[in-house]
Amino acid sequence: MIATPAPRVYKYVGENGLTVLHQKNPASRVFCIGVWINTGSRDEGRGEDGLCHFLEHMVFKGTKTRSAFEISQSIEKVGGSLDAFTTREHVCVYAQVLEDHRNLAIDLLSDMILNPTFPDDQVALERQVVLEEIGDVLDAPDDLIHDLFAAEIFPNHPLGRPILGTPQTVSAFNRAKLQRFATKHFRTSNVVVSICGDIGKKQIRRLADESFSLPDGQIKRSSRRFGRFRPTRRQVRRKLHHQHICIGSPGYSYHDEKRYPALVLTTLLGGGMSSRLFQKIREELGIAYSVFTYADAARDTGLMGTYVSVKPSNAGRAIREVFNEFGKIRRGALTKTELQDNKEQLKGQILLGLEASSSKMMRMARNETYYGRQVSERELINKIDRVTMDDLMAVAAEALHPRRNTIVSLGPSSAGLTG
Repeated sequence: MIATPAPRVYKYVGENGLTVLHQKNPASRVFCIGVWINTGSRDEGRGEDGLCHFLEHMVFKGTKTRSAFEISQSIEKVGGSLDAFTTREHVCVYAQVLEDHRNLAIDLLSDMILNPTFPDDQVALERQVVLEEIGDVLDAPDDLIHDLFAAEIFPNHPLGRPILGTPQTVSAFNRAKLQRFATKHFRTSNVVVSICGDIGKKQIRRLADESFSLPDGQIKRSSRRFGRFRPTRRQVRRKLHHQHICIGSPGYSYHDEKRYPALVLTTLLGGGMSSRLFQKIREELGIAYSVFTYADAARDTGLMGTYVSVKPSNAGRAIREVFNEFGKIRRGALTKTELQDNKEQLKGQILLGLEASSSKMMRMARNETYYGRQVSERELINKIDRVTMDDLMAVAAEALHPRRNTIVSLGPSSAGLTG
């Protein structure tokens, strides 16, 4: 598979230290701009659990010149969209419009980031919205299981805490806390503006030096160490129709070369309908509707997990079958053809996932915040191509051994958690 060279990424660092990334997209008239704050839930302090996510909500709730309604109306009346998300390491606010309306998108995001007012009445209203959001997760076991799993993989560490926070912490948020947190983290050294679409270099420079004239200054990051990982078996008893199970272990960071064989391995195990676990547990045995394997990366660690949802009476059998498949791979029951097919599948997924302007914008920003440079599609494809059978087996030996895996089971059954 050959990756067609993408247009060059232009990087401009303003006199104030703000970084702007730009890539043209000749095949589209969409203009996508994202503001990335290099702070996530892992950077929250004591009593701040969920504050990044709450701040993400509140920048939509009014500025010195726009009300919450005017923010949403101004972008929607030109057919554009405005969205945001929070991860454990970032907050991103982004807009998509036709290129004729790029000035509106730039001005709107600039206003939201530089001039949020955090009105007391809106803080109170949004607090209730976020509490409802937390309640939705608690009522959705297929979402909750992943928070419970992360808490076991990263015990007593911010990466193991839910991004949304808790009802206790969110209930204590107020305007003063939001202002202090925004003042601390909305600084030029901590922000990347990523743009995919048609815009000139002179306008990019004005954007950096004028539109996003944030305060400068370095951000002091938490360097809290990870405790030694000890595999656990945990049941969270709930009266549910299904048993929700996560099996896995710590994975590999963005900077670890083992990340690439780990991506191939998770694709092989549970990356689609042709994967081993899907074929065995769903197609052959018919005991699950949903089964998949994934690998998440962070700046200094990662996580590998397999999720399966089954009837409680099949929980023990499902766990055994997952470990049976793990064992087959560890013992070398893998052909060169299967390895190559899964590499091709993974490369195709990566390239197809980069077709949208928003995906290009996000990829540029992540490359900058994690690597300080752009990792091209060709470089990424080459890293996957270079994964050997020995590389895959080395990661499998580390990640798939039963004694190295934590199991978290949510539902009425404790089957499969002993032995």
